[in-house]
Amino acid sequence: MAPAQTIAILGFIEAASPLSGRFAMHAARDPSDIAVAARCYTTKHQSSMRHSAHYCWRNPTIAAPALARPGRREPTAEGTPRNAAASPENVVPCRLTPRTTERRMPKFPVFTPDEAKTFQRAINRYRAPGAYEPGKWSVSPLARRADVVGTFPERVVLRDIALRTTDQMPGVVLSPEDRLRFMRAIAETGVPSLLIGVCGRRGTEEVRAEVELIKSINPDCEIAYGGLRNRGDLEFAAKVGIDIVQFWAAPYVEAAPMYAGQGVYQRAWQDQDWKDVKVPMTQEAQIASALEFVKWGRETGVKTSAGINQLSFATESYVESFCKTMHGAGAPEIVLYDGGSGMSPEGYEHMVRLARKNAPDAVIGVHTHNMFDLAIACAVAAARAGAQVLEVSVNGYCSASGQADLAAAAATFEALYGVPTGIKLDKLTPLARLGEEITGYKLAWNSPVTGKEVYNWGGTEFVIQELKIDPLVHWCIEPELVGNERRWDVTFDSGPYTMLDKLQAIGVKVDHALVEPILAEVKAAMRSLRRVLTDDEVRDIARAAANKAK
Repeated sequence: MAPAQTIAILGFIEAASPLSGRFAMHAARDPSDIAVAARCYTTKHQSSMRHSAHYCWRNPTIAAPALARPGRREPTAEGTPRNAAASPENVVPCRLTPRTTERRMPKFPVFTPDEAKTFQRAINRYRAPGAYEPGKWSVSPLARRADVVGTFPERVVLRDIALRTTDQMPGVVLSPEDRLRFMRAIAETGVPSLLIGVCGRRGTEEVRAEVELIKSINPDCEIAYGGLRNRGDLEFAAKVGIDIVQFWAAPYVEAAPMYAGQGVYQRAWQDQDWKDVKVPMTQEAQIASALEFVKWGRETGVKTSAGINQLSFATESYVESFCKTMHGAGAPEIVLYDGGSGMSPEGYEHMVRLARKNAPDAVIGVHTHNMFDLAIACAVAAARAGAQVLEVSVNGYCSASGQADLAAAAATFEALYGVPTGIKLDKLTPLARLGEEITGYKLAWNSPVTGKEVYNWGGTEFVIQELKIDPLVHWCIEPELVGNERRWDVTFDSGPYTMLDKLQAIGVKVDHALVEPILAEVKAAMRSLRRVLTDDEVRDIARAAANKAK
């Protein structure tokens, strides 16, 4: 090509990255397109290494694109428009000419210390003491306002019942050793009340040893038993050191033989008439039996807990009558059980208020189930109405839909509502992991409070970078508070700062110029594998990039 024909730069070829060696061509239809592209290119890539390729016009009348004005047709002296269209016959490629500019280093840190303090002060203006506890949690101030959420008891008693409910779980048979490991770990959380079984399943010496173990760890822990049947069960409880024994009464008394533990099914299996078994089948007979249980409890020195089971079937008049009678008899505790998981939070709150009204001196408790994922919400509603004892279980363990989870309940009351529970919160995640180990039932990855990924926000650039300003913005509680850990992965929303943070976190030191190429390779691998990469996989990519750059 004749030198006279080489008069205009008509295109750019830019490196995809300073180290990739790959180039992408920006096609141009005429010089004005090139001028626009040049301006955009300069704006976006001021700190990049650039390469220019000369596209040369055979028509010497076309001026350089740097002088062309998009949208205007300016005639030359020869009469040819400056922004005349290019065509194959008047454009030929010329040699590639590298042109470099000084690379500007990324800014570290992004924000100055003064800027970070300004942001922190701005965030803190929207917080309130109590709702915000540095290093612990940051929740809405509304959750601490009585005019918004109502009033709660000064403290709530979380009664863990996992040692009973794991006996009911399908596929779970704990070895004696695992049962004791579980018992010890639950007691070490400081739970104020622990239900360890039901009447008739274990012998005197075994239960006595369990009581002694729990009391050696937490002398103030109340130890409960369930399924009171007769006076002998209370005498057994007194002998082994049980503090309180529960009995359960269902509102549909006419169907009581279906649930009798006094030999109905045993007699029928032997082809005997089960009707000989004395089962209360009227409300009056049921109340008389309950009064006898309370009387025996006083005589043996063991507290009795009067329970209404299958609360979703109970009428308001039944709850009022039962609670009033039990209160008159001096029952120290009345618990409302939702065995079928058919109660809403609002319904529970209503029934607890009725119980409180008709048994003002008794401790009111609730036993919530989780079919609609509302067990915690029901417990909160019940506490707001005055319930003081809330039955929970480690990891929500029980048959069917399960119970309110111990960890979620403790964190909800302590962090969100500011109601003391006495639970050692940092023990909760290790306890949850032990429960998973010995039962084989794993928590959902995002299970509240103790899930393995519940504190993993992925790798969105601004979310990860905000941790350097304030760790309690997208995380309302510190994972360490409950013995868990904050995790994050490089994702498609991650940028170079987050990529660099990940490399530093996994102990990989690379030149800053390699961070973006590594990020690109990580994202390419994610697309191929259709998942995020493990730390080891990220480490391998980073090392390969570093070796290639040597």
